[in-house]
Amino acid sequence: MPLPKPLRNRVSFLVVFVLAFDFAGCAKPSAYKSPVGKFRDAASVVIQSTKVYLLELNKVERDQYIYGQAGKPGQIQLNHIEEVQVFSKEGIAARLNALDQLADYTELLYELTNSSAPETVKTRASDLQTTLTNLSDQIKNLTGENDKVFKSTAGKILPGIGDVLQAFVEQSLENALKKAIKKGEGPVNELIEAIESDAAAAYQRKRTAYSGARVILIDQYNREFEKADGADPAKLKAYADAISVGEDRWEAFLSAQPNDGLEAMKKANTALVKFAKTPKPNINDFASFAEAMDSFANTASRVGKLIQELTAK
Repeated sequence: MPLPKPLRNRVSFLVVFVLAFDFAGCAKPSAYKSPVGKFRDAASVVIQSTKVYLLELNKVERDQYIYGQAGKPGQIQLNHIEEVQVFSKEGIAARLNALDQLADYTELLYELTNSSAPETVKTRASDLQTTLTNLSDQIKNLTGENDKVFKSTAGKILPGIGDVLQAFVEQSLENALKKAIKKGEGPVNELIEAIESDAAAAYQRKRTAYSGARVILIDQYNREFEKADGADPAKLKAYADAISVGEDRWEAFLSAQPNDGLEAMKKANTALVKFAKTPKPNINDFASFAEAMDSFANTASRVGKLIQELTAK
């Protein structure tokens, strides 16, 4: 009886993985190609999903004020719109930049497993070091009250990632990959945690805004309904449709926790480090490593789909 497709894929993966090790039990860069590729692809989904939340940090505050005024009803003033935006444009840009560099880092890890041109990899690693230095300067210039935690944390972490990248520049591809994976656990996971804090804040702000929007939509319907015989059926229908759309959006939002993906990314990064530190991996080590990457990929796919549904509403 043929094996089910998912099991066939897992068996094939393990066979290829085992063959990528020499008889001394030392991993070649090619041994990491499939799992690191999966890590990179899942990380890309999580990073893009997180950026959606960060991009809406100020939008949430603006919308809450605007629709809150509409629900009273009350006058809307431009200076009040500006006052409620608690994150500076520079602060948002720095966080998005940090996520972009994290994506570039995972791409570089994958290139180490897949490149026959070490000089190209070294050049890209050197370029990324320069970019991180510029990002550090960008973050140092943040002055907002809500930027303090991110500024402090990123200021400590980015030099550590720069040190990891130096291994790419100075060593052979095989040694650079192992050293980068091992030394990168702390700085990479800490950078993810710094972003998590702001993503969680963005999620709570958006939750408050969506909750308020639900009340406003129902109030609009009820105000028209209370006109009794004078109520406009077309308006009631339009308000009812808006309530339905709002409730669908609310349900999708409650399932779209951005930090689920970031937490899964940290765990996958730790699993990658654990495997790289194993001197002579056995078949159980291979299977555990593959399972960790699969779990991350599944979580990333779920979060990505939910974010797509949410932004489409």
